[in-house]
Amino acid sequence: MMNKTIATLLLLKMMIFPGCTNPAKENSPKGKAIVVKDATGITVALDKPAERIVCLYEPALDALYMLHAENRIAGIFNDVYTSEELYPYYSKLDDRIRKKQLSTPGSNGSANIEGITMLNPDLVIVQSAHEDLAQALRSVGIPVYTTKVEQYAEVFQTVQDLAVLTGTQKRGNELVSYAKDEYTMMENRADTITSRKKAYFSWAYGRIFSTTGRNSMMHFCLEAAGVENVCKFDLDQPNINAETLIGWNPDMIIMWNDSPNEFYKKKELGEVSAIKNKQIYNLLPMFFYNPHTLKSLNTAISIHNWAYPNKEVDIKDKITQITLQLYGEKGKKLIPLI
Repeated sequence: MMNKTIATLLLLKMMIFPGCTNPAKENSPKGKAIVVKDATGITVALDKPAERIVCLYEPALDALYMLHAENRIAGIFNDVYTSEELYPYYSKLDDRIRKKQLSTPGSNGSANIEGITMLNPDLVIVQSAHEDLAQALRSVGIPVYTTKVEQYAEVFQTVQDLAVLTGTQKRGNELVSYAKDEYTMMENRADTITSRKKAYFSWAYGRIFSTTGRNSMMHFCLEAAGVENVCKFDLDQPNINAETLIGWNPDMIIMWNDSPNEFYKKKELGEVSAIKNKQIYNLLPMFFYNPHTLKSLNTAISIHNWAYPNKEVDIKDKITQITLQLYGEKGKKLIPLI
């Protein structure tokens, strides 16, 4: 349905404005006060900071709340209301979400174009993978910022770009400076570890053989934590088999929102060190550990603490401190959920 709608919008655009056949160039920076390039290299130019934002991608939505730009949000993706991994947390940050008052014209992978245009947005944020949606919106004159957050630098770039687009550069600089300082301290600490634990990471929903390669944000978190990623593949999320995991023989396993029983029930994995020694850990609640946001700090710190326990470190207290730094005053409402 979305593809048909997009095609119709593009056809109408070409009929009404036959000379405008390259949507990527329609948002001209000439004379604009605010100019950034998005993840696909397309220029996003605004006369003033965006005041009505439709955000259809969770890491970007999270960044808007960290930037204290939530009053500029006019529409969100529908998973915020339906997901138990999102609603309990965003409802603490925004009373409009608690009351389900913000419009939901789409999700990460699809959107109601008419619903978006009816919100009269001056900026729409989508994942870079959905360029067809971005192109359709640009074709009817709506500025679109596409984002990609699979690497360390991309996470920071997204925060900085959204800060510029929302006029919150001071807050953006504070967030980036804080996160980079924290990571520098972690990396310095990791450099002192002479014998690193070998770690295996598994993604959610029973995908225990779907792991994180070296071209990923989770790999960065593992390195910052001072552990060795047993996966040597230069991919984001490679799939492996039981024999490969047995060969890697990790000392610890980090899971994303799954029960350790997913490993324990597989008898063929019984001799893997992490399983035999019950060194399986879970990043829960997921909201606080999203590696594609600045909350990757929580992920790295938790993994380090699991790998190298220190009785003098209260990991929950540290995650509380990070949460308050990232969200500010409203972050206090999140603390009971950690």
